Order: sequence, then C-alpha cells, then structure tokens
Amino acid sequence: MKLLYTFLFIAWLAADEIPFKPKEEFDINLDFKFKVKAGDHTQVYTTAQPASSGPLPYLNLDIKMVKLTQEEVRVKVINSKDITVMSRKVVQGDVINLDIGYTDDVKGRVTEYEYIIYFLTRDKKPVSRIVIHFEEDGTFLVNGEKRGRV
Repeated sequence: MKLLYTFLFIAWLAADEIPFKPKEEFDINLDFKFKVKAGDHTQVYTTAQPASSGPLPYLNLDIKMVKLTQEEVRVKVINSKDITVMSRKVVQGDVINLDIGYTDDVKGRVTEYEYIIYFLTRDKKPVSRIVIHFEEDGTFLVNGEKRGRV
C-alpha cells in the first residue's frame, strides 16, 4: 500500500512542473570532513591493487531556509532512488542536513547522487523544489546551476 501511495505521489509530481525555489531563499553549505572507511582496514591488497589507507573526503550538506512562503510548511527530501530521506515540518531559519557520503562513491554512483527537496503545503501539495545533483566528474549543481566541484 505504501508503494502505491509513493507511486501516486511521484506520478502527481511529474504531471505538474514544480518551480525551483529562488536561490535567494536558501543557502547551501558544503561541509567536508575526512573519514576512514570502516571496511578499509580489513581489506587485503595485492601489488596490483593500491591501498587507499588514510582518510577520504566525506561530504555533508547544510541547507538553511533563509525565506519560506506562508504555504511552505513541510519539506520532503527524495534521493536518486526515489526513496524518501526526510519528511518533516520546516520553519524559516531551519537547517536541513543531508549526509551525502564519500565523494568518490557519489561520483562513482555507488551512493545517491541526486536529492530533490520538495516544499509542501499543510495538505502536502508541492509548492517549490530544490534539485541537488552531482555529476560523475564531481560537478555540483543546484537547480541546474553549477556551484562547483567535489
């Protein structure tokens, strides 16, 4: 039943083109850290396979809601596999944190590479959206606009 509702929601979203949220109404901060992959220390390497010992770049995104319209009271975040990552109420000044993961995994399509943040009314009708996309070369796009590389 949940799958049916998800399918109907996505079909409904595709029927009407939802406008992008203006870039002046939100800020995106890239928070890079260096982490060691949990499985790296147990992996056996041969001479043909270089070891990636040491920390690797890991990315979190902080999206601050600078301005919300009166209609925008909820957010729903969907990833590139059409899985809902987050669904909650939102108020002006809130920060949405997205755990993107290791940058090499995002570029290699091992993990999710696109997130759509829908801003919804009380009745859960989408009003606007933010599309965050990472290309295979590391280019970082927000609503189709290039913002840099990871």
